Amino acid sequence: MFDVLHVIASIDPRHGGPSRSVPALAAAQAALGAKVGLATLTPEDPSVIGYWSLDIAHFPSLPGPLGRALAFSPGLADFLATTPTRTVHAHGLWLRPLHHAARAARLHRAPLVLAPRGMLEPWALGHHTWKKRLAAALLHPDALARVAGWHATADQEAAQLRTLPAWLRPPTSDTTPVCVAPNGIDAPDPAAHAPAHAAWSAAYPQLRDTRVALFYGRLHRKKRVAELIELWRAEPRPGWTLLVAGIPGDYSIADLCALAPSDAAGSASPVIVADGAALPQPYPLAELFLLPSHSENFGQAVAEALAAGLPALVTDTLPWRSLDAAGAGRCVPWADYPAALTALLAEPPAALASLGRSARDWVLQHFTWSASARRLLEFYPTLRQASP
Repeated sequence: MFDVLHVIASIDPRHGGPSRSVPALAAAQAALGAKVGLATLTPEDPSVIGYWSLDIAHFPSLPGPLGRALAFSPGLADFLATTPTRTVHAHGLWLRPLHHAARAARLHRAPLVLAPRGMLEPWALGHHTWKKRLAAALLHPDALARVAGWHATADQEAAQLRTLPAWLRPPTSDTTPVCVAPNGIDAPDPAAHAPAHAAWSAAYPQLRDTRVALFYGRLHRKKRVAELIELWRAEPRPGWTLLVAGIPGDYSIADLCALAPSDAAGSASPVIVADGAALPQPYPLAELFLLPSHSENFGQAVAEALAAGLPALVTDTLPWRSLDAAGAGRCVPWADYPAALTALLAEPPAALASLGRSARDWVLQHFTWSASARRLLEFYPTLRQASP
């Protein structure tokens, strides 16, 4: 029997931060002595499974675009129904695995813990609301009513769980316990710095003799990536290049390249748009990290950038309002983002490097997987069991 069984639709890196943070959390819980499993759909690259020292059960989705898009998997459903566990910890909504997780909790008389992973934030709920209404009614009906406890990654997300819209609000949402356990971050391997720098410099030689400001993440509307390119191009950025690297989502590489035409390299505000899937993380090239999202439940890329020694400039819709006090960057409203960007770009390399050292020390001290894993393991036994 598992102490906790995590359920997530995908750990494919194309699907953003939870594809890394959920296995990392499960592995940290296992390192503390818990018997932990993770159930998911088979990723396109099976080598992802082998990256984690963890018991990962993975199952194919039904064939066809609809089966993959909605994460239908009879194998996953059967595994969850027949695998005893003391706690079911589901991650994400709007896909079929949440239904199977809720059913498994009922069958095994186990509490269901749900980590929304940003999917219940106001901006996210307002994006394609009609699709989410259909998903709540058809893909995982009654699953939210069975939630015994929420897992939020920030106080901001925890507060939002108390103000869900009426069409989604479970009957006990105002009193359901919430555990705030942020994502952790590991110190980057110093030996990986030079190879990553060399790989990016070889792929994009125009990055060799310039200061680099970096956006790195899914190319999604939520992250204001198009707006960031337009802001960057709005005025000269002497000595700097904006590198927009990530995995295509709402935007393709071609969509964003159209905002930064091929003559950008000769302009006063050059932009390079790159598919980051085949290259290592680009943090070693940069001096400054940029993420002006509409919303993030955590923002794993922010934590990674800070740990790599980059100060960050983010919007105040992210749960990183302590950046200023920590001397690790700036957290400002979107309306103030242009001025804050201009001010940080005016800083000499030594000043940004000093901010980066503070950022690294701060994030590695305050965001550890071990602490979050322990907090959740202590939270699970306090929850009511699912009713039959």
